[in-house]
Amino acid sequence: MLRGGAHRCRGICPAVMVICLHMDELSKEYVISFFEKTLAMHGDRPESVGWNARGQPLHYEALLDIGNIEGAKILDFGCGRGDFYRFLKDRNISVDYTGLDINERMISLAREKFPECRFGVLDSEKNELTEEFDYIFLCGVFNLKVQGLDETIKETIERLFRRTRIALAFNALSAHNPRKDCALHYIFPEEIFQFAVKNLSPTVSLRHDRMAYDFVIFVYREINGFSV
Repeated sequence: MLRGGAHRCRGICPAVMVICLHMDELSKEYVISFFEKTLAMHGDRPESVGWNARGQPLHYEALLDIGNIEGAKILDFGCGRGDFYRFLKDRNISVDYTGLDINERMISLAREKFPECRFGVLDSEKNELTEEFDYIFLCGVFNLKVQGLDETIKETIERLFRRTRIALAFNALSAHNPRKDCALHYIFPEEIFQFAVKNLSPTVSLRHDRMAYDFVIFVYREINGFSV
């Protein structure tokens, strides 16, 4: 295991770092345009990907409830500027990191900031992801409201879980929030939980207690037993 911020990352291989994301072209263009505008407005700050300086690390901390990822091979799906990698690096958590995002400008910035890592641009016209990872993380990926997103979410996490060796973590905004923003997408956590148990694995954990009206789901390949 590597410690002290020594992270193992390799060069990108475009042939395998592609996934088929079922999002129509109009929705795809809207998402790309939205985050290009926020990047131009806020620059290299959490606000450029819809977070703030306080909330972003709290979401990342919640993802670490998945278990010990030290030395693991991970995929950050919807990585933006690579902030999750920086979060792990600052905490001396060594991982073999790969980041994917739909926005080329975000990926270009991530590559400049973290040249030691693998980053790739999603292409909905090409093949499904073929590489396997120990852990796959999706943090705030589906918070922006676009048409047909509920089905896209289910299809995406189902496809990604096929390439997950240990566990997948997914967070989202809870539909139980009585004060909703019309530009954001909210999900009933119990519906995603039921979908995961039925279609992915019977070993699923749901946390609705880390932040107000924000939830995390962990889907494991095997029983996540207690440590004694």
